[in-house]
Amino acid sequence: MGFEEEFIKHACEQVLRFTNVEKWDNLSEEIKVQLGFNMGVVALGLKLSKEEGFLVFLKMQKGEISMQDFRENVKNLVSLHKIEVDELKVMRPFS
Repeated sequence: MGFEEEFIKHACEQVLRFTNVEKWDNLSEEIKVQLGFNMGVVALGLKLSKEEGFLVFLKMQKGEISMQDFRENVKNLVSLHKIEVDELKVMRPFS
């Protein structure tokens, strides 16, 4: 696996890790920034449409969709793109 693929895989793991909370407001400002950065890497790396990446992220931030629905959406995209995430990294605590 090349650097680019490894970077995208890491970003997917981080997005899944940081979205393992009930809602956006439960995240610290630092984690929100990291989540946004990693979601950008995921969106660009997986060549997601604006709707698949940034707009769904914005809807989650605004509370229009739940964090759980957003996380499921990301999990589905990861699966669709055949990215094998390390579940131990995803489940690692961050707060």
